[in-house]
This record gives sequence, structure tokens and C-alpha cells, in this order.
Amino acid sequence: MNISWHPTERVFIAEFSSDFQGDLAAVKEAGFKPLGVPPPWIWFAPSIKALNKLREKRPASGLTITPEALEVYKPLAEVEARNDAVKAQLAEQKKELKKKLQKEQKESAKCDWLPIGKEYLDKEDLPPIATFNRVYAPPPPPDLRCHICNQPVYIEYEKTVPPTCLWCETQLDLAQTSKIKLDNALNLREN
Repeated sequence: MNISWHPTERVFIAEFSSDFQGDLAAVKEAGFKPLGVPPPWIWFAPSIKALNKLREKRPASGLTITPEALEVYKPLAEVEARNDAVKAQLAEQKKELKKKLQKEQKESAKCDWLPIGKEYLDKEDLPPIATFNRVYAPPPPPDLRCHICNQPVYIEYEKTVPPTCLWCETQLDLAQTSKIKLDNALNLREN
């Protein structure tokens, strides 16, 4: 397999040897992508990493690179190596920062009102529950009584003139409504 530089597309191109299947498997494993559609497939390296992977796992047919591609590859490989070094430093610093933030959060999570050496309150840390021996006693019924059934009349929501409980008031309303309906029915018969 031969690697060349494509000046118009500005990509590295893989030129397959007579062992097409072996070369194809190698470029796919390295991360090369097809440019165009079959049958005139052109496989290109989307990044320097794909070329480096191909260098590490060379195809059985061998691997060569054209002088033009080598001139383009060398500076890009140096930049990639520097980028990898910076990324490694960045990952290390992120890791340290994460540890530092976790430590700060753990320290800030400690409250000054918690007992020393405790991160949360237990049942034993709380004061005892006060017990009340009072028993609920409802208030005495009112002195005002219904004029029909003699049940207590509560001023807040029942009729007081004449004093009538809710039950009796409802029964009177029903009787009055029935009487009105009966009167209306009789008036309709007469007409």
C-alpha cells in the first residue's frame, strides 16, 4: 500500500496494492474514510491519527509513502504530538481540579451546627419530644335551640330568626318548594 498527498482535496490518500482485501481491512481499522462512492473508491485519512494507526498496524502488503506526502506529514505529526502532550497535561489538571473541588465541597458541606465528627443528625442528637397529657374536649353546645326540633343552633352558619337548625331549614325549604310546585300544577289545570 502506498500513501500519497492529494493536493486539491488536501488529504492523504491510500493507494491499494494487489492485496485489495488486506489493504481495505487495514485502512478501515486505522480510521480511513471513503471519498466518493464505489467502484472508484478513494480512501483518505481524516486525521494524522489514522496515519499513525496505519503505521503501527501495517498491512501485510507493506506500507510506503510518497516524498510529497512525507513533507506534509512531518510537520502535521509534530503538531499532533504537541497537541497530545497538551491534552495529557490538561487531562491531568482537570483530574487534580476535580479532586480539589470534591475536597472543597466535602469541607463546605460540614455545618457548624452539627455535632463534632458527625455529618448528619441522628435520632439521639435531637431533643426529646414533649408529651402532652391534655385530652381534646369539644366546646359546649350553644344555648340557642331550634324552635322545631330543639337541637342546638350554631350562630355562624344557621338561621337565628327564628332559630332553626340546618336539617329543619332544609325540610322547610323542600316543603315550601313542593307547595309552590303543587300550586303551579293546580293553576295549570284550571287554565
